Amino acid sequence: MIELKSPADKLAFKKLVKSECIKQINQRIDNAKAAVSQAQEAANSSDKSTAGDKYETSRAMGQLDSDMNTKQLLEAEQELGFLEKVEVNNLAEEIKIGSIFEMSDILFFVAIGLGPIKIDDKRVMVVSSKSPFYENIKTMKAGNVFEFMDKMDQIKMVF
Repeated sequence: MIELKSPADKLAFKKLVKSECIKQINQRIDNAKAAVSQAQEAANSSDKSTAGDKYETSRAMGQLDSDMNTKQLLEAEQELGFLEKVEVNNLAEEIKIGSIFEMSDILFFVAIGLGPIKIDDKRVMVVSSKSPFYENIKTMKAGNVFEFMDKMDQIKMVF
């Protein structure tokens, strides 16, 4: 079991987890902005060639890259907006958005689908509040048992 005993330790840990998630989403946003800019520059700098359609194909490919990266940028900005609103200043007794819970010796943070992150040598799985996994466990409390990964598991703590 992961040692987070006092309420103050749990609140501080929740804030660290949220902060790391925001940091990773901001990095994703920066990467997407750079990719959009590079794709646009590539599309704009394609020179007309004597090969005819080669120029138009190159511009179209650059535009497709730009569109894909713009979509990723918008998704990351939406995730950041959602994440910034996630409340982590209170301890929770049941699993909800913004809570952290432990089962199978893994900590989970309910917010966005970010995957695993590491905080103070603790691995935290950041799961989406829109995922089927969350839908199956929301409102559960410490001590509840349910099937997880083809075996029965117990929620050890929620905060």
